[in-house]
Amino acid sequence: MTLIDKAIEFAAVAHREQRRKGTEIPYISHPYAVGMILQRAGCSEEVVAAGILHDTLEDTDTTEEDLLAFFGPKVLEIVKGCSEPDKGASWEERKQHTLDELKHATVAIRQTSCADKLHNIRSIKRDLKQYGEEAWSRFKRGRDSQEWYYKGLVESLGYKSRFKLLEELEDEVEEVFGPSLDNAEWRKLRRNRKFFDLAFETVFGNQEQLEERRAHFERIGAWELIKKVHQRAYPIHPEYEADFDRLANYLVERGIEFQSNSEGPIILIGFCTALMQLLNLYPHEIYHHFKRNLKRGIL
Repeated sequence: MTLIDKAIEFAAVAHREQRRKGTEIPYISHPYAVGMILQRAGCSEEVVAAGILHDTLEDTDTTEEDLLAFFGPKVLEIVKGCSEPDKGASWEERKQHTLDELKHATVAIRQTSCADKLHNIRSIKRDLKQYGEEAWSRFKRGRDSQEWYYKGLVESLGYKSRFKLLEELEDEVEEVFGPSLDNAEWRKLRRNRKFFDLAFETVFGNQEQLEERRAHFERIGAWELIKKVHQRAYPIHPEYEADFDRLANYLVERGIEFQSNSEGPIILIGFCTALMQLLNLYPHEIYHHFKRNLKRGIL
């Protein structure tokens, strides 16, 4: 038997009496789906197996010794990384612990956790279409708390680095919780590195630099967006003032140094804030683009 076959049989027995929350659907459908998501994403056999087993420590009588004996240390490490250690803590404490741990977890743990949450939010989206807002009553916490958690997950999962499955989760979270983009066509620019590199080349609002790159922006459908970014960046749009402060603190906490005796940082952070708001980006995305353009010598 392959490792994945063994994981399927093991999980089927471990979860045999369980049902999905608020339904008669056998619980095993969830870990199976997580495994398939990971397999389609091209993950290794050990990661796929861990996805199938990801709830066994937390929700069944399975022990760490069982997983080590049957599946080895790598699978055990991933499943432990996807499990909440203190079931006696409050929902908020447990979820905050998860968000904190995922920021520095391995790629394998983050991929597995992402696949888990991706299947969950797709289930939520389906239930919302069928039952409306009543669907939130199935959870220990309502819509607002779920929004805090899922948006926090996107931030934590991408804190160290981005990966393909995270893009899918980000899109699903936006679809469920919003807000929608001002222009739906801008969504394709969120993962367009060429756009961000061009955008950062205009960061200080020099009109001549902007016009020099106009043809490039128009070619990728970003001219109206980059104009709007600059219109709202400096002086910062009133609606963005709180986000400006939060992003400034975030970048400093992550080690970005700014000159305190210069107007440049205000323009730069204003630009990043406007870019973040207009494209519904997360702080870690701005940070990664910022760091790359520092290395390019643009900033």
